[in-house]
Amino acid sequence: MGRFRFDWRWVALIGFVALLANANRLPWQAIALALGGAGAYVLTIGWRAWTRPGGVPSRSRVTYWRGQRIETPPRRGVAMPRLSDIGPAAIYFLIGGALVLSAVAITLNNLGV
Repeated sequence: MGRFRFDWRWVALIGFVALLANANRLPWQAIALALGGAGAYVLTIGWRAWTRPGGVPSRSRVTYWRGQRIETPPRRGVAMPRLSDIGPAAIYFLIGGALVLSAVAITLNNLGV
């Protein structure tokens, strides 16, 4: 039999939608905080999708010269993601960036800048 699995992200999504539904009754600080927090979380998910382990491995390069095996060390830094991971990560980056920018716009608008 299948076990019941509780995922807290659904509770957060329902709370976020309820918060946005009452946006005209709530203070702008709460709305900006909710949009910024949700945007940061979505950007984090996008970054995890971009740097997912199992992407293009950074292997050391092996060459042979005059009968000698020469092994160069792997490149440093994060390897490029697989082509199938770029699409979902880009969608997460766009949605998260829009949420963060809307939080910044609400904050700047209400501060009179």
